[in-house]
Amino acid sequence: MTELIEKKQLNDIATWMIPIKPTNLPSVLQGVFFMDGNPLPDTCITMYNLEWDIQNRTLVLPIFAPLQWTFHNSIAGWILLRSVQLSKATYKIQFEDETLQEAQIIPVFWGIPIPRAILSLTMSQDKNSVNGDIWHRKNVWFGGLSRVGEYTLRKVVDKDGRYTPAFNDMLTRVENECLVIVAHSN
Repeated sequence: MTELIEKKQLNDIATWMIPIKPTNLPSVLQGVFFMDGNPLPDTCITMYNLEWDIQNRTLVLPIFAPLQWTFHNSIAGWILLRSVQLSKATYKIQFEDETLQEAQIIPVFWGIPIPRAILSLTMSQDKNSVNGDIWHRKNVWFGGLSRVGEYTLRKVVDKDGRYTPAFNDMLTRVENECLVIVAHSN
């Protein structure tokens, strides 16, 4: 199986960023999420098609996997996409408890986890969000010297494949055309 890069349209993301295989992913993590305020040239993610480790409350999200992540159709987007592929960038998302309100995200590059002393990433469900619709992504670099790159995850497609109210807002703030990694059999 080879990976190719395709251009897709965000305005029909619910038709192509979909679950391909059944998994035991908790409902609060199902759907498509917009990285609102993300300074990097990527726009949306999904946690579909990934195995949820119920016992350890852990999810491994390979950023380079087919149809998991969207990148801007720009030079910076292409550079980020290729860097993700080359480094096999992955996030290990470890939730604190069964409420799934707070998680530590461990970035892994070339199979090597980045120590929390260098980069501590967290994901917290907004107290007022319904069913995981809003998550706050916080970043602490080098023990607190910098908090660059923080943003809000907003669910734009729900677990039933319907667009949420955040979807139209996303479309007004980003370019419609994006890049995605797709799998093609040889």
